[in-house]
Amino acid sequence: MSVRMVKRTNVRNRSALDPSVPGYTTSAVVASVAATAADTIEITFATRVMLRSAPNVTAGAGGAVAVASATQLSATVIQLQFAADVQGTNLVVPEGVAGVRTPTGGFIPAGTYAIPTFP
Repeated sequence: MSVRMVKRTNVRNRSALDPSVPGYTTSAVVASVAATAADTIEITFATRVMLRSAPNVTAGAGGAVAVASATQLSATVIQLQFAADVQGTNLVVPEGVAGVRTPTGGFIPAGTYAIPTFP
């Protein structure tokens, strides 16, 4: 009796990740920036975000003041404390800030956001 060889067929996994298809990421759109103190601001996002570390954003005249500490107040609100007064200046966000990401891996859009004065 002879043993018949069966050709092994490849099974396609429909839920497998296809590397040729780009991933779906949503950016962390800034809804509002508010000053809670002279050196502290709160950034509210339109989507949920995750704070991994202090983001490398700058503020002040010419973007000279760096972030001293960062805390996440809720799923959409992050509080940044700076080393000097930043009220009434601009928040400068470079491209690809790794400290704040969305659950799908999106970044904060690069740009300049106005910081209002603290009442």
